[in-house]
Parts: sequence; C-alpha cells; structure tokens
Amino acid sequence: MRYLAFVIFCVIASGTGWYLYQESVASTETESKQKEAEIVAVEAVSVRQQRVEEKIELVGSLEPRAEVIIRSRVNGYLEKLPFDLGDHVEADSIVAELDNSDTQELVVRADAAQKVAEAQLAAQKSREEQAAREVKRLEELAKSGVSTEQEMDEAVAVWDVAKAELKLEEARVNQAQSDLERSRITLEELTIETPLAGYVAERNAEVGDLARVEDILLRIVDLNTVRTEASVVERDYEKVRVGQTARIEVDTYADQAFFGTVVRKSPVLDPDTRTGRIYIEVENRSLKLKPGMHARVSIVASSHDALVVPMSAILESNDREFVFTVDPSTGQASQQFIRTGIRTHEVVEVLSGLADDAQVITIGSRMITEGAQLEVTLANWKQPPAATLVASESDTGAGSAD
Repeated sequence: MRYLAFVIFCVIASGTGWYLYQESVASTETESKQKEAEIVAVEAVSVRQQRVEEKIELVGSLEPRAEVIIRSRVNGYLEKLPFDLGDHVEADSIVAELDNSDTQELVVRADAAQKVAEAQLAAQKSREEQAAREVKRLEELAKSGVSTEQEMDEAVAVWDVAKAELKLEEARVNQAQSDLERSRITLEELTIETPLAGYVAERNAEVGDLARVEDILLRIVDLNTVRTEASVVERDYEKVRVGQTARIEVDTYADQAFFGTVVRKSPVLDPDTRTGRIYIEVENRSLKLKPGMHARVSIVASSHDALVVPMSAILESNDREFVFTVDPSTGQASQQFIRTGIRTHEVVEVLSGLADDAQVITIGSRMITEGAQLEVTLANWKQPPAATLVASESDTGAGSAD
C-alpha cells in the first residue's frame, strides 16, 4: 500500500510540474512578443554639413611685453620717490632721487680745481712763450756776434723747462676736467629716470631708506600689449605658425574673448617634456588684461566643411563608436558604426559610416537595441549660445566689445 501511494504521489507531482512548465513557457513567449511589439519613443535629428575647426587648446599666464626694473647705480639715501603702486609714469620721468648734498659739494670743489688748473696753465703758457721769444732774440743777436754761446745754451734750457712745465699744466687741467665730469655723472646718477612709459607694478622702498645697488626700488610695466607663453606638445608643434590668430579667455571676463597673434616660436623642443614654447601678443589698450591672469589659449590649426552629428548621439562599444539611425522604411533602429574626426563641445565630425541624409537618435538611444520599433520625434539642431567676442584692438580702436 505504501508503495502504491508513493507511485500515485510521484505521478501527481510530475503532472503538476509539467503543467507549471508549460504555463511558464507560454508566459515567456507572450512577454517576448509584447517586448517585440513595444514601441520606444526617441528624439532624432538629421545629420548636417557645417564648418568644423581643428583647435589647439593651450594654457598660459599673461605677462607684460615690456617692463623695467629701477635700481640705484650708487648707494645712497632716498630723498624723493614720487610714484606709488598703480601710478602711471611717462617715459623719461624722474622716479627716484637720492640725497645729493655731498655730491654737489664734490662738484663745486672739482669745478674750482679745474679753474685753478686752467689759470696755472695760462700762466705757464705765458712763461713758455716768453722763453721762446728770448731764444729767438738771442739767435738774432748771434748773427751779429753780440750774444755768446753760453747765453744761448741757458736760454734754450729755460725754454725746454717751460715747455715741459706747460705739458704738466695741461695734464693737470685734463685731470681736473675729468674729476669734474666724474662728479657731475655721480650727481646725475642720484637722479633716476625711467626709459619706459607704464604703470608702477612694484614699489619696494620709502623715502629715507638706504638704496643699495642690488635693491629693486620700482618695477614699471607696459600694459598696452601683454603676452603669454605656452607650451605646444610635439604632435601639434608643426600646426602652430608665427602669424596665426589666437583666442584668449580669462576668468575675470568669462563672457568675453580677446584675440592676439603668435609672434615667436621656439625652433627646438624641450627633450624632457617634448614641448615647444610659443609667445602670443595681445593688444591691450583697454587695459582689461593684467599680467598674472591665467589665460586659456585656442588656436585654429585648420578648418573645413564636414558631416557632423550631435555629441549626444555618439555611443561606444568595445572601443568602437556608433550611432543609432532611424530606418525610414520600417521605423526601426539601425546601429551604424562610424569613424569620427574633430570634436567640439556640441558636435562630432563623422568621417565615414553615415549617409548624408541619415537621422540619428539623440535622446533615448541608450534604451534601444538593433531593430527596435521607434516612435520618432524629429528635432531641430540646437544652436550653441553666442559668446561675446573682443576683436583685435587694432581692428576696433577701442579694443573691446562689452
């Protein structure tokens, strides 16, 4: 009896399991058919042709194109320092004066010494001329036999001494003139002028301080033109050329761009970093750009017309890029592997893999697979917000467009 009951139980269990299995298969097939029939709502845009630019992005720091460091040529105490931090200074302006009382006294003494030397020279010249006349007189008398040879020898000796003393006095005059000139130069060195017009960027001394020759008193910078130095990596080195236009952006004026020119390019690359230095100058008559600002530099290496798609349409699988397009005949999703080129913040250049009239899915592409049935909303391309540009100040005159 027990064996029979066990057999009956097994038969019932097997039948129940088979029934549940058939129900599961049927349910799975139904769900699969429902999924196959499910329509996915997506948004798509038509690909388009537009001009794309290959840009080289660099960073640098703004610095003045020209500056001058003001130091004293001699040690001395500062008597005047008329310009302070931020003041504008014209070229050849006196920017510092040292105490010159001792030097002025030296000039007065040197001037007096020169006058004494010139007076002694004049007196000695008269004595030399008198000795010369005496020799000439004795020569005339000798022709008549009146003067003696001894008198002639004595007169010639006196004349020779007079000529030697005349040369000595001339040397003393030259020495006095040199001393006077040196004193005047020293006096001039106590007054310091700037060869450059600009603004005081540093002031490191005050009136009454001892100015030593090694100390920096002032730093004056020319802000009418600023420049930035940037390093270009090896792969972009040949794309940068002197004369190219560079776009400059700084954090202070986030909604503006300034334009400069590549003026110099290093002929060699740094062997450690494999980069080459370039210098870009920017006219700055508006004085908005300040040395020390962080500069983001963009140089257009080349530009051309190309087929582009929105950045949001690009997907990736196994290091390969693809997009989903809309099959116009079936309304289904079609996976298209593509080869891309230049990228911007908004669009990607498509080099191959897409037809010129393709429609690419931009919203909903991550929720679909190959062959998915689509409900497509065709959208228009969104135009990127226009940036405020500051053209080269040589073109605008004023230098900026606010």
